[in-house]
Amino acid sequence: MNFVLIDDHPFILEGYGNIIKQNYPQSKIVTLTNCTEVYNYFDTDSNAIFTDIVLLDFNIPAYLQKKLKNGIDVASLIRKKIPFCKIVLLTAHTEKIFILDIIKEAKPDGFYTKGELNPENLKKLIENVLNHNKIYSDYIQGTFIESLHDKSLIDDYNRQILYLLSKGYKIIELDKIIPISYSAIQKRIAKMKQVMEVEDDKGLVKAAIKQGYLS
Repeated sequence: MNFVLIDDHPFILEGYGNIIKQNYPQSKIVTLTNCTEVYNYFDTDSNAIFTDIVLLDFNIPAYLQKKLKNGIDVASLIRKKIPFCKIVLLTAHTEKIFILDIIKEAKPDGFYTKGELNPENLKKLIENVLNHNKIYSDYIQGTFIESLHDKSLIDDYNRQILYLLSKGYKIIELDKIIPISYSAIQKRIAKMKQVMEVEDDKGLVKAAIKQGYLS
């Protein structure tokens, strides 16, 4: 069994590696700490094609020249290079916006928040993914199921709008960043205010934070 572990914290890589060696003593393990190393390994190393499973942190240092900003971009790169490779995505983020983006864009075979991870469920996670079973943590599943009842917050543009508003952008600036019209953005914001039962933009951001969509 061939594992690739991707995280920018050496002690986390060591911990994952120890658990894997306990359960898969004959396994081969490659550790990578940033998007540059990831790109170089999967683009040039002949052994990369034999990778069975990748454990991937969402937040790793970017390689902007190759448009690799985070774990979503890395997952896409790996899938293009090795379509059969299993991808487990791990993140310290608990904000619903990040969780929903990862599910939609990366489509991981396994997905846990790091706060839920321990040696026993990491073992279970790896076993299930290698047996072709998709497995998401309780928090991830709950977030996804909850989002199905609120279609306005599943929408990609709406999540971008919320995120940008939380970073201090004005509504008038958003159509320069998001490829939809100013009037369309206004309508989307009005709908989200209705859903969250608030009256102004600040109230919308506060409600999104309170409900776990933002931090």
